[in-house]
Amino acid sequence: MNPKALLKQQTGMTMLSWLVVLGILVFFILIGIKMIPTYVENYSIKQVLTNMENDRKVRKMSAGEMKKSFMKRLKINSVYEFDRNSIKLKKEKFGTRFIVDYEVRKPVAGNVSILMVFSESALIPPP
Repeated sequence: MNPKALLKQQTGMTMLSWLVVLGILVFFILIGIKMIPTYVENYSIKQVLTNMENDRKVRKMSAGEMKKSFMKRLKINSVYEFDRNSIKLKKEKFGTRFIVDYEVRKPVAGNVSILMVFSESALIPPP
């Protein structure tokens, strides 16, 4: 076969191929844009739980006061959309386990959504 004929056949990707690659790239960028703020909020929740573990005032609080303190700390850290029913308190041998289990659904396009499930906890030692 003639080498010049081979060069003419190998011209690269077609316009349709570029559109498919671009569509996939845009889809993943869109997913990233939707997910990043949720992970930033989850990081704030982790920080609040760590601060509550180390705060001596929290150790003397009742369960209701702990929940109120947690919600106030979330608002200070700009976490506004948080369901209070996601908080569970459990008595343990070495203190109180403060458990936060929640899930977040973010619509991407049409009927496609992203579901992110988080579970964080902190052990609040007794006073």
